[in-house]
Amino acid sequence: MNDKARTKDAGEVHYLHEEEIERDNGEVLLVLDTVTDKPGDYSGLKFASDGRTILVPQPTNDPGDPLNWSSFKKHMILLCVAFGAFAGDFGSGAGIPAVAGQSLEWHLSAVSITRANNLSVIMCGASGVVWMPLFNYWGRIPVLFWSSIMGLLFTLGCVLSPQFDTYYTLRAFQGLTQSIGQTIGLAFIKDMFFFHEHARKVGIWYSIFITSPVFGPFLGNFMYGGLHKWQPIFWLVFAWSAFLICMILVFGDEPYYNRHLSAEQQPNRPKGQSSRLLRVLGIWQIRHHSPTFQPRLLRGYGRLLEVFLKPVIPMAMLFYAVTFMWSVGINLTSAILLETPRAAGGYGFHPTSLGYIYFTPLVGIIIGELFGHWFNDFMAARYIRHHHGIFVPEARLWTPYIGAALMIPGLVLVGQTLHLHLHWVGLVFGWGMVQVGIMLISVAIVTYVLDCYPGASGEVSALINLGRVAAGFSVGYFQQAWGLAQGYNVSFGLQAVVIAGSLCLLFCIQHFGARIRLWSGPVRPL
Repeated sequence: MNDKARTKDAGEVHYLHEEEIERDNGEVLLVLDTVTDKPGDYSGLKFASDGRTILVPQPTNDPGDPLNWSSFKKHMILLCVAFGAFAGDFGSGAGIPAVAGQSLEWHLSAVSITRANNLSVIMCGASGVVWMPLFNYWGRIPVLFWSSIMGLLFTLGCVLSPQFDTYYTLRAFQGLTQSIGQTIGLAFIKDMFFFHEHARKVGIWYSIFITSPVFGPFLGNFMYGGLHKWQPIFWLVFAWSAFLICMILVFGDEPYYNRHLSAEQQPNRPKGQSSRLLRVLGIWQIRHHSPTFQPRLLRGYGRLLEVFLKPVIPMAMLFYAVTFMWSVGINLTSAILLETPRAAGGYGFHPTSLGYIYFTPLVGIIIGELFGHWFNDFMAARYIRHHHGIFVPEARLWTPYIGAALMIPGLVLVGQTLHLHLHWVGLVFGWGMVQVGIMLISVAIVTYVLDCYPGASGEVSALINLGRVAAGFSVGYFQQAWGLAQGYNVSFGLQAVVIAGSLCLLFCIQHFGARIRLWSGPVRPL
């Protein structure tokens, strides 16, 4: 960023320093023409196309600066990351419709087979903690590329597994290597896009990858219902992984750019496809590796702990976990009860019919993204207008209230439908409301933590994803038994109560988050 920008007011020269734009307490000066107390010529700053919004961070004049890349290149790389995030839970969820066929082939109970799926889920959450330090140490794009290669090979191993023990082990490694896109998305967005663009880009990335737990059962049920084999489901995951690798090879590039260094200290980024491929493979990063450009590996692991100890991060993790986990619970309970024969108290759906039901969460996520794509920017612009061009991260936190207002009645409706064995349309509407709500909450919370600590985008992404997956993983161990023991009306009703209670935590974050962040201080640069 430029060190300062000069303004003139009544013959007085005023210098707008970097600290006046991005402040230690998390405030960001985004719009200048509303600041009437210091009018003048701000020609030293670079603005967005509207001529009013300050570009944060200020791009350099270096054509290799990722902020200066074309919109097409930025968005194709964003799609690579989003598709990489999709691959993780898509591969994990693909194991759900495969359980029936695997039980017959390996002569094991469905409960035993499901243990492999549970392990895959928790490894998806742990992947961020494992990969993030290497992501900072080596580079963004080579970690995405080589982890995708490993995920492809482990998926192939799952397809060809002759026995359950082999499959169980490979599913763990598949989850660990295929889900890196869920963790690194915020870092790519921070590297390539300006502050005022973050919410929309997070929405694109998140709306693609949050559909992945649903797409696995959605497509898998159709395939198993028609083919009566579980292997084609994993061949589909293998094909997606191969497609992702091709995407990275064609469009990928290294977005990391150390803005603490001058243009002369930046390593040269030659143009041309061969040079770009060297950056994708990680060879360019190895050639130019230095402590001034990239951090030490051990520092990366210590930084994860440092970010976690910032109080607003575990608070945001907890709020997100106790809201997201119930959407996983609906997925688990609905799939079981809808396939259970009518004589046993279920709905007796054929696998193909169950596949159609999975349109519900997909449509809900799309509606949530379409609404949130504009609403998040509307709320940010409204706050800026009323606060003289200043934006604070807590302005993002109005949207989760709307999400919770949809999730609470949605959960109650699902519980009553299952308990009273009402028509499945009630389940569809309730499930759809929950998915719209969780999409709104997800984008707001993820963007909030990014705004709080933009310099630690990878770490906050890894921690939020860990909380999301850990909560979703745990609900599988008690959701079904809870509903059977106390009734689905009670279990889902109490889940709605938990979400209502979590709004107290959201209120505390919204009203005291700025003071807590100022007290805990910023995250040290790498």
